[in-house]
Amino acid sequence: MLYIVATPIGNLQDITIRAVKTLFSVKYILAEEASKTSIFLTTIQERYPELVGGNAKPKILSFNEFEEENAIPKTITLLSEGDVALVSAAGTPLISDPGFKLVREAVKRGHEVASIPGASSVIAALSISGLPTNKFVFLGFLSKSTVKRQNFLKEIKSLYSHGETIVLFESPHRILEMLNDMQGIFGDISIVIAKELTKIYETVLRGKISEITPKLVEETRGEFVVMINLKEQ
Repeated sequence: MLYIVATPIGNLQDITIRAVKTLFSVKYILAEEASKTSIFLTTIQERYPELVGGNAKPKILSFNEFEEENAIPKTITLLSEGDVALVSAAGTPLISDPGFKLVREAVKRGHEVASIPGASSVIAALSISGLPTNKFVFLGFLSKSTVKRQNFLKEIKSLYSHGETIVLFESPHRILEMLNDMQGIFGDISIVIAKELTKIYETVLRGKISEITPKLVEETRGEFVVMINLKEQ
């Protein structure tokens, strides 16, 4: 069995009972950040020993975007030996993270794949955005290239103006460039930005792009979830 296990996006208490039991029952864990996952599991052992049940920490193997292609054959072999779990750095695996090629290959080879659901920054941010949630489109990170990013935003403008809420990711290093491009293409529209969700410094910013941009000039922390609805203007 290949388990796709969601882990907290910030607050450790968001880990599920099922996730803990699964992570400490498998033979191997594939992790986007092996050292971070090791620390996380040690903390879980200390805080929730009754759920861990005395099981030893599984062997953690690195599985990130740079190693995915080479790691897939080895993982398929490991699945013939026992259960394997896949975790991302935080949140639900495969959402703008590596893993879908592994899932596709595992299914192709006849292995069962099970979801152990939990935290997702996309759903968490959307649920508190105040924007319509009956229809939404998640488009992940925009390109690092200015030209490609601007062209993609123009595509968004032409394709998603029928009431869908659009959810995007951005890093602190490019958030200002992104907002500048959005304002140039969409105009000074209303947006919602969430950062550091479930953490001490959780912040949700709502307003026009021109109002929000000055608040982010010195921001260098965390991943941003940016949400817009072109019909709700």
